[in-house]
Amino acid sequence: MSTTDRRAELDGSTLTDLPKFELRFLYDDGNQPRSVTVYDPESLETSWVTVDVDAAVSLDDVR
Repeated sequence: MSTTDRRAELDGSTLTDLPKFELRFLYDDGNQPRSVTVYDPESLETSWVTVDVDAAVSLDDVR
């Protein structure tokens, strides 16, 4: 399945059925951060994403 086929499946009312996540983030250093870690505080699994600050973008810019 190509990404264009998957996109067609997500259009319309199914977008309201997508899961919602309450994510939090932490910087490695509050004064001069070099990396940011995003995690789900409600997750029972140990999982997170860490990115260099220079490569991170706001979620508003992703849309």
